[in-house]
Amino acid sequence: MLLSSGLWNIAGAMTWPFYALYVLELGGRHADIGFISALGAVTRIVPTLFGGYLADALGRKKILYSMSFLLAATELLLAFAPDHRWLYLIVVVEALAGGLRDPSFMSIIADSTNPDNRALSMSLFQVVPPLFGLLSPFAMGLLMDSRGVVVAMRYAYMFTFLMATVASFLRYRYIEETLTTGKEVQKDPRVTVKEIFRGFRETFRALPAQLWLFLWIDFIFTFAWAVTEPYFVTYATEVTMLTGAQWGLVAMGATLIRTTVKPMSALASDRYGRIRFILVCMFLWPAGFLLFVNSAGFQALLIARILIAFAGSLGDPAWEALFVDYQPKEHRGRFSAIASVSWSLIWGAGNVVGGLIYQDVSKRMIFDLSAGLLIIGAIIALIKIREPGHRET
Repeated sequence: MLLSSGLWNIAGAMTWPFYALYVLELGGRHADIGFISALGAVTRIVPTLFGGYLADALGRKKILYSMSFLLAATELLLAFAPDHRWLYLIVVVEALAGGLRDPSFMSIIADSTNPDNRALSMSLFQVVPPLFGLLSPFAMGLLMDSRGVVVAMRYAYMFTFLMATVASFLRYRYIEETLTTGKEVQKDPRVTVKEIFRGFRETFRALPAQLWLFLWIDFIFTFAWAVTEPYFVTYATEVTMLTGAQWGLVAMGATLIRTTVKPMSALASDRYGRIRFILVCMFLWPAGFLLFVNSAGFQALLIARILIAFAGSLGDPAWEALFVDYQPKEHRGRFSAIASVSWSLIWGAGNVVGGLIYQDVSKRMIFDLSAGLLIIGAIIALIKIREPGHRET
């Protein structure tokens, strides 16, 4: 999983930091960035629920590699999109495949960890694949500055298609199934639907209240991030006036911080507990957002983005591990589906809100709004969240 995701990331890291600019260059507005994301989020709901059921019933591997091949094909569609309206169609295909795949993807990673080194294992997955693409954003920025956004992005998406296809083949050939207690999938659609809803009811009853509380707090952070995340690059290039290469350096600097700090914070989290690292992360993020929006040039913006990455590096491994600590193995696919659907909807709504505010009200306001929401979520977590007394295997 580390190798295949790393290969995918070599090319993917050339496109995702600049996706918003691609939408604009293909004729879209800032609000279209959010609307495209929201369409993908809504489309993802049903396939994610089915994906969660299938991950716990049929197993992880088949869904993982088959949907990976389909997702690779969407990269080729992105490479030849004639205008921004095609991106609406492409995101639907991407959401269908990603929705079916994501619960299996998340479950096979969780299944491959154990309670004693779970945060470290999660950090390895967060650190190693991005290392493959460490130089990709800077290289892409140089290409954009010389050839233009559209031409550079088309080349990058074609390259991503090739690397993603290789990664999908590796998953097909070498990944081993991690679920040995699955059951057969019902062939009658009516029985299948009843089975799905029965399984989700069992999951709701089986998971502890602290997990659901943490999930709700996580929703606040998801919305806060969604309001601003697609617009970091547009703010940097439109307001702070960075070049493509400079934004690539910013992305590369953030990746370096994450790869350096995450393993250390993960080891400490496994040894000393999750909550203290999560809380530090929660309170540092709003400071980084405010520093970013008040940056007057490349150096200040780089420092702000590094602070944001540093905060995430402290908290992300513990954050991911805490979710798994609370989940019995036989419910992970369905919980992943519930969480993924919720995250998708909240992320899409946040992107739309952020795009409309950025386009019609104020470019700065979205960062101030996000910082305020992050502070609220951090205070609630400080008061309510406790360390789990038992970590699930």
